Amino acid sequence: MSDYGSHDGGTGCFRCCFSFTLTLGLTSIFMWLSLRTSNPILSIQDVYIPALNKTLNSTSYQSIYLDLKFDNGNKDKGIYYAPINITLYYINDSIAHTGIPISNYTLPGFYQGHNKKARRKNWNETYGVPWDAAVKVVVGGKLAVFRVDLATAIRFKILFWKTKKHRLVVGADFGVNDLGQKDRKKGTRLKSGAPGLFSGQSPVAVLLVVFSTLLLV
Repeated sequence: MSDYGSHDGGTGCFRCCFSFTLTLGLTSIFMWLSLRTSNPILSIQDVYIPALNKTLNSTSYQSIYLDLKFDNGNKDKGIYYAPINITLYYINDSIAHTGIPISNYTLPGFYQGHNKKARRKNWNETYGVPWDAAVKVVVGGKLAVFRVDLATAIRFKILFWKTKKHRLVVGADFGVNDLGQKDRKKGTRLKSGAPGLFSGQSPVAVLLVVFSTLLLV
C-alpha cells in the first residue's frame, strides 16, 4: 500500500515539473517572438530625370525626382528614424563601373507607427553629371545606370520603451530609359549586405526573457 502511494506521488511530481518546464519554455518562446524586430523595407518607387527624356531634347533642366517608400512591417513595433542621408551616383561603365556622386541631401527624421507606410518625394539638384555621355547611352537603346545610397539610424519602440540606436545603410542601382523614367515599374528595394537588426538576439528581448524566467522560478 505504501509503495503504491510513493509511486503515485513520484508520478505527480514528474508531471508537475514537466508542466512547469513546458510552460516556461513556451512563455520564453512567445516573448522572444513578440520582441523580435525586423528592419523596415525601403524602396525606390519612382524616378524622373528630365535631362534624359528624348522628347524634351534638352539637358538644361538637370534635377532628379526621387520617390522613396518606407515600409514598417512590424505588427506591434514603431520605428524612430534619425535624419536620413541620401546620396545619388551616376554609374560610369566606361570607367570600370565607377560611381560618380551627383547629389546629396538629408531628409528629416520621423516616427513611423507599426505596420505603416510612408513616402518621401523630392526634386534634387545635381552636380558633375556627364549628361552628354548619359544621353548617348539612352539614345543608343541602353539604360543609364544610377545608384541611391541611404544612411540613417533607427530605434524601435517596443511597448513603453525604446531600443538603442542601430545604423541602417542600404542602397540599390536602377536603370533609366530614354524617357527619363526608371525602367522597372515596380519598386526597387534598397538592400544591405549586413544581417537584419536584432535577428532574434535583441538585448532587450534577452533581458526580458531572463527576467520572466526568474519570476516564474
